[in-house]
Amino acid sequence: MYSRTDLHLEAREALNTVWFVRSLEEMERTDLTLSLRLTIRPELFVQAFLGERSGSLYFALVEGRRRIFGIDREGGEWHLHPFDSPGEHEPLSEGLGPKPLLSFLAKVEDLLLQHELL
Repeated sequence: MYSRTDLHLEAREALNTVWFVRSLEEMERTDLTLSLRLTIRPELFVQAFLGERSGSLYFALVEGRRRIFGIDREGGEWHLHPFDSPGEHEPLSEGLGPKPLLSFLAKVEDLLLQHELL
């Protein structure tokens, strides 16, 4: 099972290898949860949250105070919040693989370039 340690290690890897990630901040940590922020530029960041007990994993690309894209795993099921309509939930049967944060960041990179968000 993917743990808080796994998420933190993957975020450190992203900080060192993903060209658009400028900083990493631990927002909150409890015995069962971890919330991280990977800053791309002021007012644009990726929020990552893991709940170990429930196995929930949430990734969101946030601009200002609103999610503009996201992928979540709740109850073992993955779903997508599309860029054009982030309030929707679309099934994502393939999930994000063994390194979900890095997979999410690859999708974010495509969006950053396609929509000129940098």
